[in-house]
Amino acid sequence: MHYEDVMDKRPRAYAPYRTTLDERDLVRAAEELHENEDTRESSLALMREFIAKHPQIVRCRTDPVFLLRFLRYRKFNVNDACATLEGGLAFLMRMRTLYGAEVSSFHPNVQRMVELDAIVPLGQDRQRRTVILVRVGAMDPKETTALLQMRLGALVINTCLEYERTQVHGTVWVVDCSGMTMAHVGMWGLSEVKMMADSINEVVTMFVKEVHMVKVPRITWMLLDLLLPLLSPKIRDRFKFHRTEQELHSAIDQTLLPTTYGGQQSLKQATDNFRDMFEKQTKWFKLEEQFLMDLSIPAPGSSSSSARTAQRNEFPGEESMVGSFRKLTVD
Repeated sequence: MHYEDVMDKRPRAYAPYRTTLDERDLVRAAEELHENEDTRESSLALMREFIAKHPQIVRCRTDPVFLLRFLRYRKFNVNDACATLEGGLAFLMRMRTLYGAEVSSFHPNVQRMVELDAIVPLGQDRQRRTVILVRVGAMDPKETTALLQMRLGALVINTCLEYERTQVHGTVWVVDCSGMTMAHVGMWGLSEVKMMADSINEVVTMFVKEVHMVKVPRITWMLLDLLLPLLSPKIRDRFKFHRTEQELHSAIDQTLLPTTYGGQQSLKQATDNFRDMFEKQTKWFKLEEQFLMDLSIPAPGSSSSSARTAQRNEFPGEESMVGSFRKLTVD
């Protein structure tokens, strides 16, 4: 089966699942996510049926690794997994309507953001969680926007989620706020903050285990005071604050931290590794440019005259996301 066939919502044959997980990963998936051979195959079949019969979905990936990110995130509750997929596609369609070509991972402005090395996966810690570094000061507020910062984050997240181990074990985030200025804060309006919170709570299918904020200046709290109340209580509890890099060393494996943070890895090596990860997954990102959901068609269980259908043409807020959602899973 050619990989491009996975964009057909009703292919003649579906791509088979071939695990990239080892025994330790599979044990974790079974214990924490309720995953085994039986639940995996039956759940994949149900999700594929959902896609095939959904009147609004025109083109969507049906390969196992893509669908498993939703099933694992929702701990193999198929209804919740389908609702999250549905909502994510609707979110993407609205982003395209509002922001046009800049939503693409291959837009020149997004690719220039990649070159800043501002959001970089550092590798996996002893618990096999993917550690991701965010360097706020590396993003010049004169050259970027809140949208581009979110698109860079989405590119990194989606790249990591193409690797099954990240789906199973989750992530740890290190956010270095040194170099953050009022200009950085000023590019984030209320709508951008709400958009980021909606994305975290309702769209991103990645387990967030810890968020370590380092060297947080007072002006950063102008954003945090807006963002944190919009996040689920569980994820708010995962935020930890460190005044110095030395404090961070007690929480993050120093073999992963860049040498500029007192660690043992060069930032260049980490960025080179990430670029290699992205290049290996480029074919999937190019296919995802073809994702299509027709929001002008009434969703299942609704009518074209309903108020809820009218809301579907707006940017997702508290009530306008397609389907029923739970808050971000962090366990």
